[in-house]
Amino acid sequence: MYTHLPAFTSLILIALCLLLGVTSQTSQSETCNSCCQGPAGIPGIPGNGVPGSPGNNGLPGRDGLKGDRGDTGSVGPASERGLAGPQGPSGEMGQPGPSGPRGLPGKVGPNGMRGSPGLAGQPGPTGEKGSNGTAPETRQSAFTVIKTSSQTVSSDVVLKFDTVETNIGNHYDSSSHKFTCLFPGTYVFTWTIAENGNNPQIGLVKDGRKIANAYANGSGFHQSSITLVLQMDTGNQVWLSGGFGTVYSDSGGNYSTFAGFLLYGI
Repeated sequence: MYTHLPAFTSLILIALCLLLGVTSQTSQSETCNSCCQGPAGIPGIPGNGVPGSPGNNGLPGRDGLKGDRGDTGSVGPASERGLAGPQGPSGEMGQPGPSGPRGLPGKVGPNGMRGSPGLAGQPGPTGEKGSNGTAPETRQSAFTVIKTSSQTVSSDVVLKFDTVETNIGNHYDSSSHKFTCLFPGTYVFTWTIAENGNNPQIGLVKDGRKIANAYANGSGFHQSSITLVLQMDTGNQVWLSGGFGTVYSDSGGNYSTFAGFLLYGI
């Protein structure tokens, strides 16, 4: 008779019937346990309802209590240290590498601050007076000689000067008319010759070798001068020697002169 009802309604009716049957059996068993039960009823027809959807997962349970801490284990025995192995042989020394390039010089640092002056020291003891020393040798040599008369000259003739104006050190010999070096060093020599129509040539000679010539040339009165700087050693000699012509001079004019001096010694 339930076949024409909907499935959900059929399930409800079956549940009600089962509930009423259980209640009736319970009350009969309570009133009379000795009564005989009737035969079991015919099982109902299974419903054809759609199964329900699965339910949601339940909430996670709480964490359990922390267990007790276990006992600390005993320390095991220490093991013995093994013997050291033999030292291996030293390796061969490698070849030195090439030298690197030289670096640039560093910059000069700034000057440091000047320190404060130190305290004055105690005066030292008075020294003993030394003995008198000898004065250094004064090396001076200079001469000036003057010709007061004319002289005709030829080759290798020494020009004569009859008046000695200056002769410091007496190194000029007025008899030979030659200067002899006593102090080695650098000397300056200069001479002037005059002519009055005879065109003389006069040169300076050092130890027999003519160094330079002065030549006066003209139709009237003329003078010619020359100056030389020579390195002289002890014993070297210089003088003036003629080539040709007549050197003019007189006592009033002193037109021809010869001079020399030590510029600095060695």
